[in-house]
Amino acid sequence: MIPPRLDVEKQDAGVNSPPAILGVRTDDQELPEPGPVIFDRGDGMFNAELIDTDLDDELFVRAFVDYTVDNPTAPRVLCTAPANGKAERTVTCNTNALCLASDTANPDTTLHMHITVFDREPLEAGSPPFQEVLPPGLSTSRFYFLKCVEPQ
Repeated sequence: MIPPRLDVEKQDAGVNSPPAILGVRTDDQELPEPGPVIFDRGDGMFNAELIDTDLDDELFVRAFVDYTVDNPTAPRVLCTAPANGKAERTVTCNTNALCLASDTANPDTTLHMHITVFDREPLEAGSPPFQEVLPPGLSTSRFYFLKCVEPQ
């Protein structure tokens, strides 16, 4: 019987790990889960603090508003955290398209927002649309109640 090799560099790839969202914050605050969180229409940014122990994975952040299986809408925010050789990374995402004019028409309207991080680029025509990733891709998300307001 021949013993297995013990040097790490020549072993097969390890188990694929899912990415995780450590925190989401604006300039003003950490976004509380589940909110509500308030964003001005046509303005703003958020920073997502992410972790993925697969150091070579590029991470794709998407914010979906009122996405359902019956009404699979495209993400309103798209940003990417390139691989940097570290497990933890931060990405700044532009929220100019997060809130639409129709979202601010009724000030009592509360929307449902999911911020999702994928370790493979999601497929537009996948199943579910805009959220499917090819194997061995993984994702995780955070849910927030969203209120959109007109800028002051």
